[in-house]
Amino acid sequence: MSEEKQTETHEEFLPGFDTLTDYTQQALKTALLATKCSNDLPATGDDFDYYSSYQGVREVLDIEGNRILNIIQSILKYQSVKGNLTGSSSAVDLEDKFDVLIDANDQILERVGGWLDEASGIKKKETTLVVASATPKHNATASWNKKSSPGQGSNLSSYRLLTARNIQRPQMRFKDKIDNVNRPFVPCIRYKPNAMKTLEESLQLPEDITPEMTENPAFQYPHPYQHELAHLKPLQKSLNVSSPTDPKPLGETECTIVTKLEELKHLCNTLKTQEEIAIDLEHHSYRSFQGLTCLMQISTRTNDYIIDTLELRNELHLLNVVFTDPCILKVLHGADMDIGWLQRDLGLYIINMFDTGQAARVLNMARHSLAHLLQVYCQVEADKQYQLADWRIRPLPEELIKYAREDTHYLLYIYDRMRNELIERGNEQNNLLHSVIQKSTRVCAQVYRKPIYTDGLYMELYKKSKKVFNSRQLAALKNLYSWRDRIARVEDESIGYVLPNHMLLQISEILPRERQGVLACCNPIPPLVRQYLIEIHNIVMEAREVPLTTVTTHKIKEPSMYKHPKYNPDSLLNCTHDMSYQQKYQDLGNTPCLLDPSIMKENPTMFGNSKENITILKKKPILTVFENYSPKEMTRAQRMAAAITATFVSPLSQYLPESRDDKHQQVFNNWMLMKHTAVKRKETAPTPATSSGPPPAKRQKVEVKDTGDLLQPFGKLKSGHGRILGKDTDTETSRKRKKKRKMEEEGALELEEEEEPAEEFTPYDYSKVNLNIFEGGTSKGEKKKVFDPNAGMRKRGRGSKVYKPQFSTAKSSKSSTFGKMDKSQKTQIWPK
Repeated sequence: MSEEKQTETHEEFLPGFDTLTDYTQQALKTALLATKCSNDLPATGDDFDYYSSYQGVREVLDIEGNRILNIIQSILKYQSVKGNLTGSSSAVDLEDKFDVLIDANDQILERVGGWLDEASGIKKKETTLVVASATPKHNATASWNKKSSPGQGSNLSSYRLLTARNIQRPQMRFKDKIDNVNRPFVPCIRYKPNAMKTLEESLQLPEDITPEMTENPAFQYPHPYQHELAHLKPLQKSLNVSSPTDPKPLGETECTIVTKLEELKHLCNTLKTQEEIAIDLEHHSYRSFQGLTCLMQISTRTNDYIIDTLELRNELHLLNVVFTDPCILKVLHGADMDIGWLQRDLGLYIINMFDTGQAARVLNMARHSLAHLLQVYCQVEADKQYQLADWRIRPLPEELIKYAREDTHYLLYIYDRMRNELIERGNEQNNLLHSVIQKSTRVCAQVYRKPIYTDGLYMELYKKSKKVFNSRQLAALKNLYSWRDRIARVEDESIGYVLPNHMLLQISEILPRERQGVLACCNPIPPLVRQYLIEIHNIVMEAREVPLTTVTTHKIKEPSMYKHPKYNPDSLLNCTHDMSYQQKYQDLGNTPCLLDPSIMKENPTMFGNSKENITILKKKPILTVFENYSPKEMTRAQRMAAAITATFVSPLSQYLPESRDDKHQQVFNNWMLMKHTAVKRKETAPTPATSSGPPPAKRQKVEVKDTGDLLQPFGKLKSGHGRILGKDTDTETSRKRKKKRKMEEEGALELEEEEEPAEEFTPYDYSKVNLNIFEGGTSKGEKKKVFDPNAGMRKRGRGSKVYKPQFSTAKSSKSSTFGKMDKSQKTQIWPK
């Protein structure tokens, strides 16, 4: 019986599981294990980006990710859920895939819930109702909601993300390690083709340079092609007007992508046969401390070339044979940065360059960008939406290739148009064209300089932020700024990637006590901040222990010459208006010179050092202010104006050498201060009287008051003649005294009295005088000839008395007595 029981076969619920409970327990255990493993993976964000930058990790993640997506897609297909998560899906974004997964889970869970209810008897099975609909499906025709088919043009949505977040860093594949040390840049040129001086002679340092000086970050090594650039002469062909060569359409021009050494050598041989080439670079600076040259575009009249500088970084020095050839013209636009990038990454130098950006400035164009030049000369609307794209992406999308080709494809045609325009606007010597060539040559002579760190750089960031920090916050800012620069150089990352400025200022201002507080100051959290969190937290805690002191920031007061560089204080005396070389300013008598005559300019600085170079158009100016105009007969006003004009001398004459003629000496004497003298009027002796009568009044002495030192701008008064301004003034004595009194009141003339000639004095004979004029009359009927002011106030009749008015002492203009008078009294109180 026991054997029969053993032989009975027990039916399993599922293969490997006897009951449903065993299956659910195993499924739950597997789900928990998968969840735990998924939590151990790098979180979405910066951590995932960091680990996925390694090729091994990225390959494993890609394989396992594709396998999981295939499993989920199989489940969706088995459950009849619409949605596609594989690579052939039209949903290319992560958010779209997430939406599909959420909808699938909702449908599956809804079905499971319905089946459980039906199994428990809560819900009965419903019959399926099929409704046939004859409504046709209409596709949306709006442009914003219409998806183009794969064959209709290029699908721009597939290149929506052009930042290359998960690619391997190109620095990992470089043979030569990038030098980010805080030391001067050393030229990485290997050999020097097209040389007039050897490479050793070009890089030879002066004898006074010590090895310690070369360690200073501010030191600069010489340019290897400095001698060749100094002796460069432009080609005669580039100085003549020629008809521009129209460029081919971009679609009809052959484009070659150079990624191998053999292709690069073939390109060099092709470029040697060209007369002009156009060059441009594409640069990336966010994931590198100094930056990376990611792409180089070269265009000829017939072909376009795109060189992968990341792949051929160590072999591109072969292009120096073409770039340094003075017989080949290189056309670039805005080459100030390109020249430094070529020297730093590729060891390339350029000779004989034409910069269209400099030409646009000389021509005074409205804008100097390449997009503006394309619009003006080629009527091409440049697409600049990929200007900030990550050019490390490999392989390059078609959109980036097209964008890179447009930068150089039309550049040679633009050069032809701008060269002809410069020649037409210039003079016979082609001054504008030569100016552009000289400016372009100066750009080529620039030497690349590495970013330099000094201890005071953090103060520039502090001043720009307009924040007010105490001593602890400043200490944290200084140490964090130094830490950021050191980590950026070691990890070869930009300082913006390590710790942006606003996050650096936030941490320095708050000074968080906990590590989580440091992370809270950063949103989003940079990967290197999370990696070096302990070190950053230690810097913050050390800053919190710094004692609080008064912070003083010293403002640097720059002189005005730095704000206005066009004024050179060293050459103020050697200006173009210096007239010291003229003869009439050199013969001004014995004027005391305030400057050393040895430093005086004898020749005009404007026309060189030789007087023969001076071109005199007219011997005498047509219009002048103080011209010696002498008519035949001058009026009195003209003579006065001529005398005043003679006293006018330039104030700058005191700086001239001590040499004057008699004419100027006389003028200077008129303006000299006179001595303090007081002249008294002499007495005139009285003459004996010739007739009887009272003796004449005795003439009194008149003393002149002390008037001090007065200027005499009109010359001295001559004794006995009274000459003023060269004119006789022999007039009557009364007129002469009145004029002197007026001049004394104005303080413009010092009195100088001399003895006057004695006049003949005749006494008055009073015996012939009619004395009746002093009497009021002898008879009553005779009219009085003497005025009597009280005549109108006497009352008529016997015993009349003179009316005496009583005047008040009030301040009123009329007295009270005057107001009480009658009309006759008021009219007769004053004489008519």
